[in-house]
Amino acid sequence: MTAQHPVTRVEKLRRTYDHGKVVAVNDISFEVPVGGSLGIVGESGSGKTTTAKLIVGLEEPDSGRIFFDGQEIGTGSSRKLRRQRARTVQLVFQDPYQSLDPRQTVGGAIDEVLRLHTELSTSAFAKRRAELLEQVGLGVREAAALPRELSGGQRQRVAIARALAANPRLLVLDEAVAALDVSIQAQILNLLSEIRRETGVALVFVSHDLEVVRWVADDVVVMFRGSIIESGPTAEVLQRPEHPYTRLLLSSVPRLGWDPAQVSQARREFLATQ
Repeated sequence: MTAQHPVTRVEKLRRTYDHGKVVAVNDISFEVPVGGSLGIVGESGSGKTTTAKLIVGLEEPDSGRIFFDGQEIGTGSSRKLRRQRARTVQLVFQDPYQSLDPRQTVGGAIDEVLRLHTELSTSAFAKRRAELLEQVGLGVREAAALPRELSGGQRQRVAIARALAANPRLLVLDEAVAALDVSIQAQILNLLSEIRRETGVALVFVSHDLEVVRWVADDVVVMFRGSIIESGPTAEVLQRPEHPYTRLLLSSVPRLGWDPAQVSQARREFLATQ
């Protein structure tokens, strides 16, 4: 029996801006197994969103390699391979309202992806659309609605359904619950876990929120100033962090007896050493 390739693997990715003066991502490597779930954690400016964009192809690395199912896809890849990546990996943004066409109904948004990435007949669209909406807990009323007529949680469900319409093997979610209140966050996280169990889709979950990552990710990488400073199984990293930055992130989570002044002092002391 041959070993199964990870759904995606990145090797020594580097991305800079302003003619190399600003390093957003610096020599990072990790992989996501088939059906796995990886959290990418870090504060604003850590490079986690740039990493997400590199994976899905919204940006190209200065150097390094990206593989899907063992096959490298780079800037010189054929149109067929780039289209294959678009089917393999889909991105869900933090703010679904900005990623949805305000003039297009929910059903129309899903149909657009079905036309682009599947070979279904037009007559089969309605059935598949209904299946996708049901999968994310929406129905006929939402299918006929415009984005402005839906709540934030409903719009995020639409964004997930639209991403799933391409039959991806990997979903990359960039702060996908950050704009939602806590109760809606829990609903979306439970939905993602259920979808993962049902479909086998792998997840890359980008977040600054360690509790969210603890909930949804099997493994985690912690980023600081463009580099991965710690990685491993989520439970192990968050329970026994080795790097002082990871410990700082954990100490920044409000809890009983939490002292923000103490956390601020610890942050200043840490940054002074970097």
